[in-house]
Order: sequence, then structure tokens, then C-alpha cells
Amino acid sequence: MSGYRQVARSKKAQDKTDAKDGAPPKGAERGRGAGRGRGAGRGRGAHHEAPSRRGEDGLFLPLGHPVKHTSYDGFSYPVFCPEHLVKNRQLFTPRDDDVIVATYPRSGTTWTLEIVRNIHLVQNPGLPADHPLRSKDHKTSVPWINSSIQGGHDLDKTEAPRVMKSHNQYIHLTIPRENKEFRIIHVMRDPKDVLCSMYYHCLDASRAFDYQGTFTEYVGHFMNGHVESDSYWNFNRAYLENKEGYNILYLTYEELSKDKISCIKKISEFLGYDSISLEQIEEVDRQTKFEVMVNVRKQITGDHLVGKTGRHKEMLSESQIADIDKITESKLYEN
Repeated sequence: MSGYRQVARSKKAQDKTDAKDGAPPKGAERGRGAGRGRGAGRGRGAHHEAPSRRGEDGLFLPLGHPVKHTSYDGFSYPVFCPEHLVKNRQLFTPRDDDVIVATYPRSGTTWTLEIVRNIHLVQNPGLPADHPLRSKDHKTSVPWINSSIQGGHDLDKTEAPRVMKSHNQYIHLTIPRENKEFRIIHVMRDPKDVLCSMYYHCLDASRAFDYQGTFTEYVGHFMNGHVESDSYWNFNRAYLENKEGYNILYLTYEELSKDKISCIKKISEFLGYDSISLEQIEEVDRQTKFEVMVNVRKQITGDHLVGKTGRHKEMLSESQIADIDKITESKLYEN
């Protein structure tokens, strides 16, 4: 989708960032508690609040969200992302050939990680058999470093090249601010497709999120940023602004879907390789086709993968689509 590519490539400076998403446009459908305020002491200045339990209104504390969560500096995180993994900038010693794929959830993270992993494999055929990147188990090869499920590795003992995953807010990137050469790949996806994918993810991971509402209610919660990783728009806008000046490659899910070959070339160059042959590109493409990715994703999380762009047209009403597009225009495009 050209609009998302334009945002990613231009990285338009937007100096006035809202502290939180406001209410959806007038007429947007709202679920139980979707418009609830954060309450006293729950703003961005808050340091950390205890993991979730349901309040009297049926919403989870501390932020009044419909899914289980914890909160750091007023941002929502899944309960399996502990503070010492989310906010510790000394999780590992950065190296020049490191890369983190940093995305809002359900934006093509696994797909991008597999492309990066396979580029490293074709460019380094001599990697030993026990090197982490040889494994298709992402807990080993491309760990989610801020999650207690996949994190906790002694990354400094891992031989180069290292590939890591993060769903952290931009202010919580776990790398020293002074390290400007560290590589970050940021992938953004149409928020309407992200919403639909996140809804099914909540149902698949019911023990982790315990979402009890309807899809219509979830649409309202998503528009208000009351979901797994807080506001889609604030999350991505912070990466696009990149106020710390990190070394970031911007991609979109739609771009990957439309022209994966060009994206493979672009990622390979970003990783520092001088060239990539047609044979190598075809191998990376073959290893990251959708039917292969379905099995990879199932092994990692056990949930299902649909992956197609535009799926929201089957699930959202015209008014819901219009409301989400208005928020996107306001939060990502306007100064």
C-alpha cells in the first residue's frame, strides 16, 4: 500500500506526538470500557504497575484494558514481558552486524525474521551446524529478547551474526542510545489488517490475554490503543520519527507481499552484504514462501497464519474502515 511506503520512506518529522490516542471519531463502535480513561497516576510518567487482575468493571488493571497486561512508563505490554527484559539497555553488548526486527505485533515480524535469517544463511554457507541461525525454532535462532517466553539468553555468547526480535516501544529499545550503527528493521502493516490479526491472536492465546469481548468491541478497543501493545499509531509514529537517530530500514508488509524479491535485495544490502546472487535470492524466496511460513509460525506459537493483505474487508464494516482511516491520517500523516 503506497501510503504506508511513503510514510516509511519519507520518515516525516512530526514533533507533536500525542501522549495517548484519543477517542475514535464520532460514530465509531465502542466496546465495553473502550472509552475509559486511564485514571489518576496512570499517565506516561508512571514507572511500573503490577500485572493484570480484573477490576470491578471487568476490565484488567492497571490500565483498564480488556486483555491481561502489565504497564511500564504508562505503556501496555503483555504479562510475559517483564520489566528487566523490556527496559534493560544492557541485555547484550551491541555488535556492528547485529540486527533487531522491531515491529508492532502482527505486522509481518515472523516473515521478516525468516527472510533475514535465510539471507544470513545463503551469505554464510560456512556457518557451523550448531549456530543458532541454523535452527527454525525462533526461540533459538531469532529470539524475542524482551519476552520471558523466548528471552533470557546470554546473547553475548552467541556467535555472529545475531538476529533478534522486539515488540518494544521505541523509548524501550534495549540498545545503548550512543550506538548508532546497530541495525534495526521496522515493518509496518495496514492497521485494519493488524486489528483483525490481533483479534484472532487474542483468541488463540486466550490464556495469555483472556479476552472475553466480541469482535465489534475489540475494534473500539484497538482504536483507543487498549490492546496488547498499546496504540498502533503512537507505536509506529515513534519509530518513524526516530528521534534518537538509530540506523533503521523501513519496510511495509504490503511492500513485502507485492515485491518480495526487491525487499530481499534491500534487506541484504542493509545487513552489510556487497551483493546477493539471483540463485541466493531464489533460495531465500523459496524458504520464505507462505506455505513454508504457515508451518514456521505454527511451530513457534501454535496459532494460525492467514497472511493475506486486505483481509479486513471481510471483517470490518464500511464505517469502521472509514473511522480507522481517519485515525491513521491524523496520527501518522498530519503534523
